[in-house]
Amino acid sequence: MGGAGKTQLALEYCRSVKVSGTHRAVFWLDASSQNALYRAYETIAGRLFPERVINDPLTAVTLVRDTLSHWSEPWLMVFDNLDNPSDLQGIPNFFPDGGIGSILITSRYVGSQELGRSIELDRMEKEEGLQLLLPSSGTDREELLAAEQILKQLGYLPLAIDQARAYISRRQLRLGAFINEYERRKKSLMKETPVFWQYRRMLPGIEEHTSLSLFTTWEMSLRLLGAQDGHPAGLQEVLTLFSLFNAVSISEKLFISDNNDANLTTSPASIFYDDGQWNHDKFEDAVVQMQELSLLQFSHRNGNEIVVSLHSMVSEWLWMRLEKDRQSAVLAVAVSHLECYLDPEPHLDHQSRQEALSHIDTIWRIIDSSAQGGHFLQASHIFGDFC
Repeated sequence: MGGAGKTQLALEYCRSVKVSGTHRAVFWLDASSQNALYRAYETIAGRLFPERVINDPLTAVTLVRDTLSHWSEPWLMVFDNLDNPSDLQGIPNFFPDGGIGSILITSRYVGSQELGRSIELDRMEKEEGLQLLLPSSGTDREELLAAEQILKQLGYLPLAIDQARAYISRRQLRLGAFINEYERRKKSLMKETPVFWQYRRMLPGIEEHTSLSLFTTWEMSLRLLGAQDGHPAGLQEVLTLFSLFNAVSISEKLFISDNNDANLTTSPASIFYDDGQWNHDKFEDAVVQMQELSLLQFSHRNGNEIVVSLHSMVSEWLWMRLEKDRQSAVLAVAVSHLECYLDPEPHLDHQSRQEALSHIDTIWRIIDSSAQGGHFLQASHIFGDFC
């Protein structure tokens, strides 16, 4: 997913390769678009053949590819940020032939794993996160405990941790003070980047590198969602609806109902109904696309039932990016889905009851933090009966 540290890990690998002296050359290419790749190949061609004038990007690709294919010494090419599914089909045309070189690709698009052996990055281990967050090893126990709490709040996500570190350093905060400030200003904090920031990228339509925050990286993935089938807004709203439930286990059954509640007729999940019948295949297709863009993960249980999970920070981001004047309506939809799922309650097994309780807890925390409790007194009655 965005912010998991793919580029930084690739950079560190390149440094180790350079220090080892085992490779003749290391090439770093921006693979975020085909135009960026062509520019990278023109730069590489200019370094390999400074005496030649190359005005055609296709010529540059052919020249570099053929040259590396005939080298007798190892080389490494890194294709960074190959995230757009539409760029995947033509990417082998940029690869040199021969078995002496190595190609490393960073991507948040799951389909890229078909190009070779894949390594999935999840979250940081606690010790790694502490090393990134803490400026030195001479930290007292109180600060260490606060650091561990920060790591949990940020879901052990590398980019989030580094943004927090930069924020703390710039304002000379103690870690305990940051915890309170984060709860109060988390949206602005996760958008903020320092003047000097190593996470930079050329964005579409912008001819200069832009500093990337955690939220910026996820917005880039969100823009790709539904783009190929022409339904980006609908799938984005479905993903936002997911964020109102407990992120660990969101069952497909939450959204299947024959209830005529007005909120459910306007639910984003209504796009998965055909003639009043739930279309499991449509739901699965949407969830697969979301997973391919590393926005969530899903699994199957009890045969065909789909269960979705989101990173806790992704859930928070989806809720925070929602316009204030729409939050109450989306909350009402989530409450209606949960109400229908709980009625009749006896059909739930122990696992389903525990999941329902976790969803109730999550929704009420959102209602409470949004100061919208007065709009959901009916929900209080429903949930209270269940609990």
